[in-house]
Amino acid sequence: MATSVDSKEHSTGNSEEGDLSDDSGQEYPPSPVHEEKVVDGYDVFHGSPNDRKRIALVVDYSEFPGPKRFKQNIEIKDVVTEHVLPFLPAKSLFRLRAVSKEWDELITSPFFIHQQSHHFRDISGLFCQLPGDVPFFVSLNGDAYGVPSPSLSFLPEPVTVRTSCNGLLCCQSCNGENTYYICNPATKDWRALPKSNLYHGPEPALALAFEPSVLNFAAHYQLICAFSLTDHPVICFEIFSSRSSSWRLADTECCELDASKLNGDGLFMKGVAFWETSAGDILAFDLNEEQYGILSLPLGSGPHGALAEMHGELCYILPHRKGYEYNLDIYGDMDMNLKHSISLDGDFFSEFTEKMRALACVNSDVVIVNIGRILIAYDVKAGKAEVLRSGTGTDDGCVRYLPYVNSLVHVH
Repeated sequence: MATSVDSKEHSTGNSEEGDLSDDSGQEYPPSPVHEEKVVDGYDVFHGSPNDRKRIALVVDYSEFPGPKRFKQNIEIKDVVTEHVLPFLPAKSLFRLRAVSKEWDELITSPFFIHQQSHHFRDISGLFCQLPGDVPFFVSLNGDAYGVPSPSLSFLPEPVTVRTSCNGLLCCQSCNGENTYYICNPATKDWRALPKSNLYHGPEPALALAFEPSVLNFAAHYQLICAFSLTDHPVICFEIFSSRSSSWRLADTECCELDASKLNGDGLFMKGVAFWETSAGDILAFDLNEEQYGILSLPLGSGPHGALAEMHGELCYILPHRKGYEYNLDIYGDMDMNLKHSISLDGDFFSEFTEKMRALACVNSDVVIVNIGRILIAYDVKAGKAEVLRSGTGTDDGCVRYLPYVNSLVHVH
């Protein structure tokens, strides 16, 4: 942008601004005429009456590309690689690597992997495991989501799936030792964590903390372990950090609860790990401040309810049977007030008589439940149910179900 200035000198007398003659009536000769390019028709006047300047803003719009210039320079493949590929799940991206050498190099590049793990957050399925059996994966969409080794056979020993977070899965060895593995089943990338400083017991309460962000390029994650020492009946928190590749013991100790009262494994969201307790409470641990808090669960909570994230907020899903119908009660806020009570489709669920167990909430609108060992996805908005997996037998609450995101995130 250039600025042309056409200045006119005036008398130092008492004439008003814009008056081109003095008291004697003598007129000043006209100022030289300069050719100007005034594009926007915008004149700015400033200064004193005796020092008046005329400024015309000259804008060369050829410096700015117009719509036609954009259409000429941007190809459809550039739009796809920038605005489509980073939002696709890992299984689809592995197929697209065969499109061209250029796409293969792009999809396997560290920067693209970071982009995809940041943009793609949809729950893709659940890792499930029956006691004494190998894990298996139930996909929400078999065409789009999947893992190459659902039994996690790429790990060096048999494991129990323990907790998951945004594409990463934490497993524990089955030999009773505190050997933890962090892996991404989509890429079969894994690492064994170093031994912890303290013995956590055969089955401590765990929560995996991984929050993809623009700044978290190295995929930094942490594993929080809540446990009690045999001679110290309080809950301690030991934390593994991938950044330092070491464990540290938090200064905070919870004296109100015992680790034996923690049910299952934790849910991590917005910097806080949450564990449900058998005493009808929620133990919350702030990872940044390393402080804990205790929240109350609604009445009737137990093995058939589940902590979940809905629309970015912590909630508790509690199914119950009322007459011949199933209902889903959804509680929220810090005091866990009842937010919604949803009556499920009577035609679909009328054939079932067993108790229903809530497992997870998928992408805020779909609740995963099981009746016996039949896995069902129920769309709350559409009011539709879909059987994900059929099975026989009863669910005694010992079957593990962990939500999983089909991400490319690297463990190392």
